[in-house]
Amino acid sequence: MGVELVSIRAPNVLGFHFIELRNNNRMKRKTVLTGILGLIGAVLMYTGDMLLYFTTKPIASFEEEIVQIMAQVSQERLMAGGLLGPISAFLYMIGFYHIYLRIKPGNKIARVFIGLLCFGIVYGGAFHSHFTFIGLASSFNQEEMLHLFEKYSVLNFNLMFLPSLLAYCFLAYLILAKKTFYPRWVVLCSPIVLFWFSGVLKYLPQPLMVLTAGGWSNMIFVVFFSISTVLSFKAEYVEIKETPTAPGASL
Repeated sequence: MGVELVSIRAPNVLGFHFIELRNNNRMKRKTVLTGILGLIGAVLMYTGDMLLYFTTKPIASFEEEIVQIMAQVSQERLMAGGLLGPISAFLYMIGFYHIYLRIKPGNKIARVFIGLLCFGIVYGGAFHSHFTFIGLASSFNQEEMLHLFEKYSVLNFNLMFLPSLLAYCFLAYLILAKKTFYPRWVVLCSPIVLFWFSGVLKYLPQPLMVLTAGGWSNMIFVVFFSISTVLSFKAEYVEIKETPTAPGASL
């Protein structure tokens, strides 16, 4: 239940409005909870990545050798890793709602931004889960089927990446323009900024290279959801309620 902080009277042509500022603990709980669920989604998707292709063996080029790596992964690992994709995507969308709650009210374009994120992660979950089929096809030397699976996965990737990248840019703009409740320094930990670090991770020694480059797109959101949830927990949530009263009515 909200705690009343202050009450004042404000004149109005029809009478008076009784204005209450209340501590909105319900909104705080919802914002923190959705942030935690988004964080869990990012961790689960990262876990799925590692189940699909983690290895301690030396790698010259992760992008070129990933199919050969998955060919040596057990079927149980491939299936478990792929199954984490859809549930992770669902939790991600709850996390994106958390970001929406951190945007200041009145920004109608914010709904388009969240829609782009959700659209991207739906195909992101599909892209992730299809690595199971690529790994299985590779392990059975099904070259023609492997080629078809890879072609289909590229289509899923493009449908994920393009709207997501646009949404990342828009989020950075909202933060810098002070249209969110985040301080401006949070933009340094935003997805569009952290994304570009992926180019240097491939030069790390094994197994750090697979641990980072192999799941960087999810580690980005582990970082962002963690920071956002902590800031949400520390924030004060105040709602304003106005109750019309008849002219001359006493409080």
